[in-house]
Amino acid sequence: MKIKTYSIIAFSFLLIYANTVAADTITVDNNGNENYTSIQQAVNNSVDGDTIIVNKGTYIENIDIDKKLAIISKSGNPEDTIIQALHPYDHIFHVTANNVTIKGFGLKNSSSGSGIYLDSVQYNTVANNHLQANGVGIYLWGAAKNNILINNTASDNSWSGIRLSPDDSELASNNTLINNTMVNNKYNFEIYTGYENASMQNNIDTTNTVNGKPIYYLVNVSNITLNSASNAGAIYCINCQNMSIKDQVLQNNSQSIALFNTSDSRFDSNILSNNAVGIILFNSDNNTVLNNIVVNNIIGIGIVKSTDNYLSNNVANSNIVGFDVHESTNTELNNNTANFNKDNGITLSSSIQNKVNGNIANHNGGGIKLFNCSNSLLNNNIANSNRYAGIDLGSSRDNILTDNIANSNREHGFELAG
Repeated sequence: MKIKTYSIIAFSFLLIYANTVAADTITVDNNGNENYTSIQQAVNNSVDGDTIIVNKGTYIENIDIDKKLAIISKSGNPEDTIIQALHPYDHIFHVTANNVTIKGFGLKNSSSGSGIYLDSVQYNTVANNHLQANGVGIYLWGAAKNNILINNTASDNSWSGIRLSPDDSELASNNTLINNTMVNNKYNFEIYTGYENASMQNNIDTTNTVNGKPIYYLVNVSNITLNSASNAGAIYCINCQNMSIKDQVLQNNSQSIALFNTSDSRFDSNILSNNAVGIILFNSDNNTVLNNIVVNNIIGIGIVKSTDNYLSNNVANSNIVGFDVHESTNTELNNNTANFNKDNGITLSSSIQNKVNGNIANHNGGGIKLFNCSNSLLNNNIANSNRYAGIDLGSSRDNILTDNIANSNREHGFELAG
């Protein structure tokens, strides 16, 4: 069996040479018989099992990989073998085949796409790359499983450094991340959380860092305490019990503290800023969230499809939404502060039997808003000087309001509609 090995060398006119050699042998031959003008042409003229060796230089193109290939820079140095997006709205490497290796490249300027986009594929290896100034550095989409990401750096990307996202209800899972560095991305590390039954099983250890601090990705563990000594960059708890997370300073992630199917845990005195969501509880019950400060996030603290959670003495200021409770039961919000949020200070939607007591929600878009909620108690809250209503109950019924204050709101103190 013969395995073709392509050597790509970049001059001002980007010449690519190729040579046919024995299996498991990689050579560079400037006198090869095949000449290409781009990496994509080398891919197009390859077959499964080939290796493409790229000499140092700058290449301007977007590359679709639909074969089992290894594409490797000859130097192994991503700073001298650079691929810039020809079309900034497209991915630099769009991988639709299994068993692909991409190693040793600097990938830049896919401003609306990704440096590497693994499109529901398996058993790929992405190693020693530097992904910079893209929309997303490395994007694992849909049923992307059993892939290895090792020793990559994702910096200065306009959305996220590394993103795992589902297609329908299947989330990228069983992937292994080792020693990846995410720094100065808008949201360094991101796992999309919009699907209730999506698997969260991945192997992500603390050698992966955001802004120089380790990611704690904890699966099926109990009785763990993470305090300030852990110096975490992001914390995920999947199928965990009796966790304690306190005194952390976390920022610039999609979710900085994220619970999935986690119960009987406590989150105390953390500071979370500039995230998409500071703290999110998803399908997680009987947790306590106390004394946290969440500022400048899209959502400060989110509760989704969860039961019997208690939030007290938290401050959620200057977010888009301070507290957001959705499809949840028996959530209790006591003595929290939600001021200067762009939309609502406190939002509850499609939720029942919740208690909202003694909270302050001033100077927001809306103070406290319930939509399609029932059998909840609002007592002794203050919602003043909001741009819309102080307390708004839309399409809600059978709720009890006592001793609330809603003064100086631009539209209504109390609004009931629908």
